[in-house]
Amino acid sequence: MINNLSDFLVVVVVFILLMAGDKNAGKTARSIGKFLGEMKKRQEEFRSELMRELNSVDENPTTTFKYVKSVSEDRVKELEAKIRQLQEELERLKTSDGKN
Repeated sequence: MINNLSDFLVVVVVFILLMAGDKNAGKTARSIGKFLGEMKKRQEEFRSELMRELNSVDENPTTTFKYVKSVSEDRVKELEAKIRQLQEELERLKTSDGKN
């Protein structure tokens, strides 16, 4: 029955009109109408802002990937150098029979 926000707001408006009675019904209906219009406007602004941000993220995914790739290549080179250093140290220790 109540699937989205606008259905819920219609139920709330009807309830308020029933509770307010006849004395301020026009003023209440007008203010509720303004509120609903403002809510729809904000919802559309939010939706368009979200879509714009999502589209801007989709436009440049390769730039980030290249940066991460270059960082990881540097890290690989650094680790390879450290491995070579440790292998040399191991060979030195083997040839010196465990003596420093």
